[in-house]
Amino acid sequence: MVFIQFNDAERKDLGALDQFGYVFDWTLRSANRSFIVGSIHDGDIAGLIEFERRPEGLYNFIWLIEVALSYRGSSVAGELLAYVGKDSLQQGFEGFMLLEAKTKLYHYFQIRYGAKPALGRNLFFDEQATRTLIAEYLPEKEQK
Repeated sequence: MVFIQFNDAERKDLGALDQFGYVFDWTLRSANRSFIVGSIHDGDIAGLIEFERRPEGLYNFIWLIEVALSYRGSSVAGELLAYVGKDSLQQGFEGFMLLEAKTKLYHYFQIRYGAKPALGRNLFFDEQATRTLIAEYLPEKEQK
């Protein structure tokens, strides 16, 4: 697995992903300060995550996360969450991440990835949950 951060020019090429089962329009940004990162497996874009660093609140906000149809049920979503969690630790946010989960994924994120309920449909990851994600989904060399 390799992670790639897509710049604005490269992001425009992500419009052809619908043929791989992607639903979201990855050519658009949800926020001006957001980053789009892909998890690459065997040359394929196995999954994408869009997140924004929010230093004023000391957390990373996850706008979107999606896994290619052929990689659903694999470790790709966990890898992407771990990547954003590692970034949160590196930014001094103590691993905190926040996302608004879709209805059918709300409980899944809690059970599978250790997210905790916040207000409304929001879920958050604290330092312990983030460190667990990193330990489980990122190889040792990625944890340094």
